[in-house]
Amino acid sequence: MRSVAPAVEGSDAEKEGAGRPRRARGTLTGRDPAAEILLRRAGSSVFPGFRLRRLARTGSTQDLVMAAAAAGAAEGFCCMASEQTAGRGRSGRDWVAPPGGALLASLLLRRRAAVAAGLPIAAGLAVADGVERVAGVRCQLKWPNDVIAGGGKLAGILVEVGRDGATSVGIGVNLEIAEFPPGIAGASLHRLAGRPVSPDELLAAILAGLGDRLRQLEAGGVLRLRDDWTQRALGLGGQVRAVLGPEIVTGTALGLDDDGALLIDSPQGRVRLVAGDVHLLA
Repeated sequence: MRSVAPAVEGSDAEKEGAGRPRRARGTLTGRDPAAEILLRRAGSSVFPGFRLRRLARTGSTQDLVMAAAAAGAAEGFCCMASEQTAGRGRSGRDWVAPPGGALLASLLLRRRAAVAAGLPIAAGLAVADGVERVAGVRCQLKWPNDVIAGGGKLAGILVEVGRDGATSVGIGVNLEIAEFPPGIAGASLHRLAGRPVSPDELLAAILAGLGDRLRQLEAGGVLRLRDDWTQRALGLGGQVRAVLGPEIVTGTALGLDDDGALLIDSPQGRVRLVAGDVHLLA
């Protein structure tokens, strides 16, 4: 069995909502003071060092969190923005959220390497759990952590590993997107839920869920998450095409390995995909 892995250290996953909705239009406006109190309480209950920084507009919440980490910020530093103009995803892709149309947040974690490796799986589950708890919308997961609902991509996550164990977990959820560009299979939570959803209320639920998933990771690694992930997994048992740079692997998606890698049964043998783009084939 061979492994397919990225050439650079660390794991990353998309924070690209529905792909590249650069022209998507959003309509969500206003803040809910009660929901903000709920968010701050939820964050502090999970992360003793929780500190929330809110911005109307920024280039990248990931950049701000990693800068805070370099300056010595404690685990739990969180940056939340109404608009992001220079978001990034896998392979250098960019993603620009429309003003007020999405939950855009990044959270600083400081965990040992064995736990950090499982964060893409844990964060994907936490987002799916939070959406279901707050909005009653059932979500599926496409490896490693695309969140799919209503036949479209509802959310994505970017996990970046920095120095000294600092990891930034970026979360993007489409809350109220009026329309997506042609050819983009996006999903907006307000349509799926039949009502607007508060970004603060949703982030509070996601942080609570992430706390639970982190405890599972600390106790038993990705193995403790595998059954829950498999129940939500999209495409297992079907044909997939995995792309990592110039290499393309086609085969049957089997499931997660013990460390969160995706196992693919290909004509060349069993492959462990550590990172890359996975496309579901008919």
